[in-house]
Amino acid sequence: MTRDITAAGSHQLRTAIFGMIVLALGMGVGRFFYTPMLPVMLAEGNLDFNQLSWIASANYAGYLAGSLLFSFGAFHHASRSRRMLLLAAITTGLLISAMALFIQPAIVIAVRFLAGIASAGMMIFGSMVVLAHTRSALVIASLYAGVGSGIILGNEYVITGLSHALTAKTLWLGAGAISSALLLLLVLFAPPDPGSPAAPAASAGESQVMHWWQLALLYGMAGFGYIIVATYLPLMANGLGMPALTAHLWSLVGLAIIPGCYGWLWAAHRWGILKCLSANLVIQGVCVALTLFGHSPLLLVLSCIGFGATFMGTTSLVMPLAKQLSVPGDINLLGVVTLTYGIGQVIGPLLASILQSGSSAATVWGAAALFMAAALCQWRLYKNRR
Repeated sequence: MTRDITAAGSHQLRTAIFGMIVLALGMGVGRFFYTPMLPVMLAEGNLDFNQLSWIASANYAGYLAGSLLFSFGAFHHASRSRRMLLLAAITTGLLISAMALFIQPAIVIAVRFLAGIASAGMMIFGSMVVLAHTRSALVIASLYAGVGSGIILGNEYVITGLSHALTAKTLWLGAGAISSALLLLLVLFAPPDPGSPAAPAASAGESQVMHWWQLALLYGMAGFGYIIVATYLPLMANGLGMPALTAHLWSLVGLAIIPGCYGWLWAAHRWGILKCLSANLVIQGVCVALTLFGHSPLLLVLSCIGFGATFMGTTSLVMPLAKQLSVPGDINLLGVVTLTYGIGQVIGPLLASILQSGSSAATVWGAAALFMAAALCQWRLYKNRR
């Protein structure tokens, strides 16, 4: 009996580390490394703000396309999830390195589009693999906390590189090397293939807290709501006149993500997932709105902490819920919600480009979308109580 408990604990720990590495590579570096790199690339002058915004949107469009492909194609079958995850991880590393090779806008857009497809694969197949091995809130939280770990790693690497006068090209090459190291760790910590039996489905009473399409709509609004800050935060903070603080703000967001993922899943277990999701979205909306006061160091720091503690917390709540809800036909709801999230993310930078430089108007729209998503949660809570 003791041996069985020890083996089960070891398996859970290995799965937790594996999950953290998956999204540290696929999202923290694969997607969000572009955030600290955007001002570096802008300063070098090879690409202007509108081009860099289109490049950001291309990545999010790729994420959307990947979500669509992996939601409704044959790819999402459970027997293929491990192979697809490995393929997405290898592709992510190669495409990060490819960013060092080109400065032509059309080619860079194509590279980031393909990188977005790979990131969607890592999110969807990484979630499928981890959720097939466990229903432990701690292990699931570790998966999504990996995004914060990757953000910290990427941002601090950029800060260190800039202190040694590295160019954008060299920084992208170094990020490719970091990706290779994470890929090796991912393979080493991959749980055994049969692993634990698949997690049992939730009971009907537990699972149907909302309709599947409502969750998809809510998550799409959340994707639009957070993406302006997640793309333009370093530019928003440039007016502070405090270069050291400005440089580390994105790392602060990443640091706040890690306890946030654990905290929200713990809270959901205690108070219910819809109550926590509603609170999460309200707090996130307030923190997005606080970035409008970027001239205040205190408010900007509070905004970054609150934003980091909530935006991946949303994902850590939504993904397990998507695994529980009933869906029509052969639909992979993990992929569908990732798809709607991707739609929101594509619209965000395009709106910022139209309104110029991640303007306050785009930020207001983002905060409003998060409040609307919270209102949908509250409406479902009201309906469920009735």
